[in-house]
Amino acid sequence: MTTTSNQIKSKIWDNKQEYPLTKESLRMLLENKIPLVRLKEFATPQECEMLVAQAQLFNFDCYEDVNPKIERIGITVFEYNRVSKAAYFQAVERATKLRDSIMAASFNPLERLMVKIRECTGATVRIASEPFYGSYYAGLIRKIEQGTQLHIDYAPSEQSEWEVGTVIYQLSWNLYLQFSANNNGRTRIYDRQWQPEDDRYKLDSYGYGDTVIADADTIAFQPYVGDIFIFNTRNYHTVEPMDGQRVTFTSAIGLLPNGEIILWS
Repeated sequence: MTTTSNQIKSKIWDNKQEYPLTKESLRMLLENKIPLVRLKEFATPQECEMLVAQAQLFNFDCYEDVNPKIERIGITVFEYNRVSKAAYFQAVERATKLRDSIMAASFNPLERLMVKIRECTGATVRIASEPFYGSYYAGLIRKIEQGTQLHIDYAPSEQSEWEVGTVIYQLSWNLYLQFSANNNGRTRIYDRQWQPEDDRYKLDSYGYGDTVIADADTIAFQPYVGDIFIFNTRNYHTVEPMDGQRVTFTSAIGLLPNGEIILWS
């Protein structure tokens, strides 16, 4: 990237402006030229409350070997990457049925977002799929209340043998369903993207040491119930711990070389 484009990118990051979802803002986010896109009032407070109420009828499981604790309903490729692709897809049907039963009794944020992305980009937007296996699971209902380590989510570095590992850019979207009223629990994003040599800073199954983001520009956003925030997950990021409730509906978004946009968890 030239000096001029670096200066432009840094200036936009420094402005810390909020960008609505448009074809141009999504392109800029994919290319790490802006830090985040926000969809205000994507869902009503009543819709969010209904989805949380339905989810709480079931048990939230915890990620294994992840500290601090993160609870969720649903499955991720991250958890099965060291197990097997076959085991992940065996678990997809059960996880999808549970997710669909929760959404049927509340509302479907996954399909609503896919429609909005199709409308603003004109691209094919679909759930990721794997030859010989079928569709991935997409849509975690997740509680991150004790914070996270500094980390990235980037399938080309983590799931190179999966279709999702062929994406050229990766984002994450989070719909905030429940959030206790305080100034904690923010997500902090750094203007520093993962590179292969960064793995020397890795601490465990997913966390990285702070050295990797030394001197990087940063932005932190305060969640609001009913809003979606989308950001580039090749950028290092962390979630602050909080006292209270922090429940989201989330999945990954990836851009394939052919221009298709895929979602998965």
